[in-house]
Amino acid sequence: MRITLSQLEAFYWAAHLGSTHAAARHLHLSQPAISARIRELENALEAKLFERAGQRMTLTETGMAALRHAEQALHSSRQLEHFRKGRDDATKLRLGADECSATVGLTEVIAHIKEHFPSLELEITVDVGSVLNQKLNAKELDMALLTNPSTGPDITDCFIGGMPFAWVASSSMPISANPFRPRDARGLNIATHSAPSTLHAVVEGWLGSGGTQPHSLSTSNSLALIARLTAAGHAIAILPLPLLKEMLTMGVVRTLPCDPPIAPAKFYISYLTASHNQQMESVVALAKDALLRLKFLIVEQ
Repeated sequence: MRITLSQLEAFYWAAHLGSTHAAARHLHLSQPAISARIRELENALEAKLFERAGQRMTLTETGMAALRHAEQALHSSRQLEHFRKGRDDATKLRLGADECSATVGLTEVIAHIKEHFPSLELEITVDVGSVLNQKLNAKELDMALLTNPSTGPDITDCFIGGMPFAWVASSSMPISANPFRPRDARGLNIATHSAPSTLHAVVEGWLGSGGTQPHSLSTSNSLALIARLTAAGHAIAILPLPLLKEMLTMGVVRTLPCDPPIAPAKFYISYLTASHNQQMESVVALAKDALLRLKFLIVEQ
């Protein structure tokens, strides 16, 4: 009689869980089916694998030796399954990230993904959200981490949480307004992203809420440069708070309590709907878990 994987699996779980009833529950089979498979295996090996006392089962000496072989066979079977899945799944992921998520969380996301998919090749693009949106819609990216996506029907958007923003100024800059209101920004140089971008829209929307137009606007596509300009006292800026943790700790910049408050931007993982499969579902879940563990997003309860 030929030994089958189903017989080995029934034997393995009965040995580890201590009864055919427990093995049946684990494998979602009936107890008689598990017992039958174990009897078939004992007949094939011409050996008694268990001592039975009521429902409780303990391995015989032969059973303990057979269990080691069963473990090896099941391990080999799982490796073959992973080999098949690895051939079926994508071998490259084109991943985009805006600068804030790239600076604060991308290395954690990459490490988390590579831990579970070590053979997956990652092609990373870091840019402003508007460019990432364009690349997603043009199918030049498979997935992106970004705020306020304006994606089309071919894209699935997975909301993660809110990205907090604040007005920021150099600690040496004499701004006494408390709270800081749109009229207080008159005459001050403001640094922000070029339009169209989430950051530019946040600045314009906040100033516009008080009927104020920017006096002097310096634009850049680099959040790091905007932060440095702000720290040096050349401008004030609305910036994502997670990006400023080190600067705030060092005391080189300070936040300006403001009125009206700045609403958090909605942060998403967006991906090509056509790419949705078990691997993409797992990658999205891994990225989400990594970002939430860093605790830089405001998560709705």
